[in-house]
Amino acid sequence: MFKDLLNPKRLIFTLILGAVIAGGINITSIASDHDDGEVNQHSLALTDLYVFRDSESPAAGSSDDIIFIMNSHPRSLPTVQNFFSSTARYEFHVTRVTDANKAVKPTGTKDITFRFEFGAPATDNTQTMTVTAVIDGTASAATTDTGGAALKTTTHAAGAAANNTVQTVSLAGQNVTVFAGLREDPFFFDVKAYFAVRAGIAAAPDTATLSPNFNGVGSAEDFAKGYNVNAIVMKVPKALLNGGSATVNTFDVWETISVPN
Repeated sequence: MFKDLLNPKRLIFTLILGAVIAGGINITSIASDHDDGEVNQHSLALTDLYVFRDSESPAAGSSDDIIFIMNSHPRSLPTVQNFFSSTARYEFHVTRVTDANKAVKPTGTKDITFRFEFGAPATDNTQTMTVTAVIDGTASAATTDTGGAALKTTTHAAGAAANNTVQTVSLAGQNVTVFAGLREDPFFFDVKAYFAVRAGIAAAPDTATLSPNFNGVGSAEDFAKGYNVNAIVMKVPKALLNGGSATVNTFDVWETISVPN
């Protein structure tokens, strides 16, 4: 049995609806945030979920490919090599939604699960990984890429050779591109301005002027700057997600890290 550590954030897109589904699912869950990197078991602390069309990425890829990003292990110092847990399951969960029902409340049905599992760290700071797609109850797993090389994480710690490993795996007859490893945390938030605004509202809730405010990124302070996260990235063909149905162009997506009870 596994218990899930849920990402409690919701992301809405024209094509993708990212959501956390908690109600109605019989699980034990613990939410995470950007401050959990300094506590025990920080390799199990989720931060952000990003889902978008590849055509909306800097690479301006295909609108028929969907990018999934799971970030964990927040507030990691850039000089430290952090690892994924070798006992946990890192998972993206997907529910198909027909075009006619895209405004309907998410159900939490796991039509598709993409699972990442990691081996113990090797002497070169990499970890082997297994990627599994469970689609309508049928599992397809890969431990090597389409060229036969073992799937591995990347490394970026000081003193370790950079290993920007992006690999392609075959899952359920479709090619999926995967990456797992350290990246700088892309989350942006001016925490000082947030507390200043909150204090002003608390002191004079009816008359407070919201100064400092969150306008003007150039003057803002990014509290996540200089910190790393453990990132899992997938590029998935929409054809793998929609089950062959042209009327399925919306997906509910949420992420979990599951650990044995």
